[in-house]
Amino acid sequence: MNPRFRAAVTALRGALDQVERAAFLTLVARCEETADTVVDEAGTVHRFKQAAAKDWLTLWGPVVVVRRLFQADRGGRCRVPVDEHCGMVDRYLTSELERATAFLGAQLTPAEVEAALAEVLVQSPSRTAIQHVLARVGACAESQAVAVEAAVAATAPLALAADVLVASWDGTTVPLREPAPVRGRPPERPGLPEAKVAATAWKEAGVGMVASYWAAGDPASETAERVDVRYFARMPEAKMATLIDQVAHQTAAALAAGTFAHQVFLADGKREIWRVVGACPVFAGFTAIVDFYHAAEHLSHAAEALFGKSTADAQHWYKRWRHKLQHQHGGVAALQRSLHYHQQRLKKGSDRWRQVTSERGYFRNNQARMDYAGYRAAGLPIGSGPVEAACKTIVGQRLKRSGMRWTRAGGQHILNLRVPLQSKRWDAFWNWYLAYTDQLAKAA
Repeated sequence: MNPRFRAAVTALRGALDQVERAAFLTLVARCEETADTVVDEAGTVHRFKQAAAKDWLTLWGPVVVVRRLFQADRGGRCRVPVDEHCGMVDRYLTSELERATAFLGAQLTPAEVEAALAEVLVQSPSRTAIQHVLARVGACAESQAVAVEAAVAATAPLALAADVLVASWDGTTVPLREPAPVRGRPPERPGLPEAKVAATAWKEAGVGMVASYWAAGDPASETAERVDVRYFARMPEAKMATLIDQVAHQTAAALAAGTFAHQVFLADGKREIWRVVGACPVFAGFTAIVDFYHAAEHLSHAAEALFGKSTADAQHWYKRWRHKLQHQHGGVAALQRSLHYHQQRLKKGSDRWRQVTSERGYFRNNQARMDYAGYRAAGLPIGSGPVEAACKTIVGQRLKRSGMRWTRAGGQHILNLRVPLQSKRWDAFWNWYLAYTDQLAKAA
């Protein structure tokens, strides 16, 4: 690029920023209250007290706004009509810049947000201002979770033009800024202190989803097609209680509003998940499916235990029974017979024998949820990959980066932003947030 052209583009950008700041200030001035008194919704009269300047940060750089302040005769907090009209009560960033900051902060660290905005704006918010935005928006979403859900359900409901409803949840560990017992062998080299408490505790966060699908038209060559999905995510809590309530509530709402030929709950083989599902009335009548790929992983462990690691026999047996498990009716029952037959060749009580016993128990306990040939014939999804991917994209990519440790509240604030983003419901969420903060400003 010609240096003179580059310089001209830079000058043009600066000139446009100046024009836009001037235009913005003109719009703000039109929102100012010129009368000497204002009356609030309660009928209280507020009289003009003084003018005061305030710095606002806009998309076009910082501006100084001179606002007229009003106060009731009895004293108390001043009202600032122009702040109320422009959505700037207790704000430094304009709403457009606050949205961009929150949007980026849901995906990047505050330092990265600051650097990214500095590339495209005259002045980026500081790292402290960015952290304040993320905490404010995330805390609002947390304290008003019921209202957020109602607003999103009203303006961006789950698409129900489908014939399969799928619910699922899973967990992934996150690093918490909490003490935890040190695990593993103590240090053996002299001079190394033997710590008994670690500064980081790894606990399981939960991610849930409710999705609508079209069943596969030709199960031999197609898979179920996802139409829409709602995600939910919670920092570690006892028994994932809040997450399960959210998934159950969304499932009930979908069942009440839509008509589905199939209802499916899809998860891995953890006993606790299936215990909770069995006790939750909303999932009564659902087809319960253990994720096929978790089943295949257990099948791989069984093959290694039966025939040894990296042996041709283990590979051959695994491939044969993986195909049968997926395509043959009654495949899991036949698999258990094969496991029993080959286990008899192992020394009873040996490590490999105990491993096979464990895998036999896994397939026996989950047999009723492993009719993969039947599920495929109905065109249903048999893999929990979407919710496992959500664990990585919603939680892992943002909360498990190198050196990160979180408080439960701080991590939840970020998850409250990532969930509507990943669910493609950011607009619905942000519109609620603006309406909520405007309401707070009026009530103050």
